[in-house]
Amino acid sequence: MNRFAVLLLTLTAALPAWAVSDALPLQPGSHRYHFQWDGQLAGDAVRTLSCEARQCRLHTEASVPGMATLQETSHFSWQHHDVVFGDYERTLQLLFFPQVVKLSRGPDDTIIAERKGKTRTYPASPGLLDALSLEAQLRADLIADGKPRAQYLMADAKGTTVVQLEELPRETLMVGERPLETRVFRRRNAEGSRITTLWLDPAQQFLPIRITHQDGSETYRLNWLARAD
Repeated sequence: MNRFAVLLLTLTAALPAWAVSDALPLQPGSHRYHFQWDGQLAGDAVRTLSCEARQCRLHTEASVPGMATLQETSHFSWQHHDVVFGDYERTLQLLFFPQVVKLSRGPDDTIIAERKGKTRTYPASPGLLDALSLEAQLRADLIADGKPRAQYLMADAKGTTVVQLEELPRETLMVGERPLETRVFRRRNAEGSRITTLWLDPAQQFLPIRITHQDGSETYRLNWLARAD
């Protein structure tokens, strides 16, 4: 065993038991982004991961003043480095026309999905994620193993969907005057009508540096600016 490994074991042994067992796969924090809607409307966004013990909330709040707002929230917990789904809500509003999606756990371990005034119930499954907690799980997997899982199971308004992430060639993005080399992942629904692409920074626990989401004819984009906390 080399000296580095011995030192690491020594330091780990010196930590309190709670510090070793309760370490979070992702560090909480808040970040500022530039928000664009369809390449024409622009505004600001803040994305925040906050945790109490191992119960976490990942929240996005974005706005184009007077025109559009986006709020997206996922509540989940960590079991070791696996996400356990809690609930999810997304409200997208353009002028006076809100689009709301809610996912929550119901009795008998079911998922209750609400969209456009309609409610659907379907069985929950082990390893179930939502659109935001899937991102958290992907980041945790990349930190732990350097690669995504073969597939993920995602809940949406219609039911559960098996998601396979496609890794694209790495890209270097300019943030201010600083180049950041990112790993790029893309997911799409079965019909190909919704496509989400993530540019992740390995140096910041695979923090999203750029996110684009295409939903039919609508596209929104988030570009990272700086830490907000």
